Amino acid sequence: MSNARLGTERLQEIFRERASLLSEVPTLEESGERISILSFRLGGELYGVELTCLAETRQSVPLRHVPCAPPHLVGIINLRGELLPVVDICPILGLPQQQLHMTVPALLVLSLKENKITFVVDRAENILTFQTKEIHPPPLSLESERAHFIRGVFLVDGRALSLLEMDNLLKDPRLAVKDVYS
Repeated sequence: MSNARLGTERLQEIFRERASLLSEVPTLEESGERISILSFRLGGELYGVELTCLAETRQSVPLRHVPCAPPHLVGIINLRGELLPVVDICPILGLPQQQLHMTVPALLVLSLKENKITFVVDRAENILTFQTKEIHPPPLSLESERAHFIRGVFLVDGRALSLLEMDNLLKDPRLAVKDVYS
């Protein structure tokens, strides 16, 4: 009889533990929307782009220059039969224009609304995941033109990582292509 009673008490203990675990409210770290980004270096600064926009990264890519192109359009690449524009976003972000050669160190191939564009970067770094509540607004000291292209700032190992606002960046007139046929 005592063995049966011990078995019953043990089952009740197990059920109490399970009920306690199931009744716990998840901590804020476990709940909430998360964002995954690729961090990259550009002009000595740390930036990020959402993975939802990123198609791929390329290293040491040879360029074909385009005659009479604006200074930020540094060339085109042939990516599996598709010609893609290669853009130096440094002047758009208010950074000094890079001195580029026939081969660029790294490219981010971005796919946005059926269009692809590539950005020259110094180096692609890591894939990072943050909670969206960790995004801080751009610093007030940032020039308004530049702040327009920054969605927010994360802290990564004590350094600020500026998350690019891709919609605003791609709507910039320096990147927009006018439709001459409409």
